[in-house]
Amino acid sequence: MNDKSFIGKWGVLMFAFVCFAATNITAQKIGHMNSQAFFAEMPSTISAKNSMEEYSKQLNDDFVNREKKLQDKVAAAEKKYSEGNMTQNELETVRAEIQKQSAELEKTRSQFQTQLIEKEETLMKPLVEKFTNAIKSVADENGYSFILDSAALLYADDTDDVTSLVKAKLGL
Repeated sequence: MNDKSFIGKWGVLMFAFVCFAATNITAQKIGHMNSQAFFAEMPSTISAKNSMEEYSKQLNDDFVNREKKLQDKVAAAEKKYSEGNMTQNELETVRAEIQKQSAELEKTRSQFQTQLIEKEETLMKPLVEKFTNAIKSVADENGYSFILDSAALLYADDTDDVTSLVKAKLGL
């Protein structure tokens, strides 16, 4: 009789566990959206991208001008030396100056790359935070446990697409 009682209790316990697990699985609401495409199409993201392109062009133009000046200096020194209008000592002095300016130019290139990264972070960080907060708000307000990026999904029901909700939350 003890074995039957134990098996009966075990059976009831397993049944309750299965029901509880099934309830938890169905209680989770999962949404999806193509976050990368949506983020890239946001007007503020497009504006930030245009600003980055303009800033990059300014830095690149500045670098190209400095590089051109250095190339002109090298060409002028080579011409002057080949025409016999420069002594060996003068040539070595000019070479040292050119090497120094070349090193400074490489340092400038590195600084420009750092400036571009910093500018991008400055422009994009608030946009990413705003976007992330909008997704979190949509999840909280609509009972979603998860919002996944649909680019990573093999299949998703269109009824669970939260793109329009996020769009509305951002005022787009």
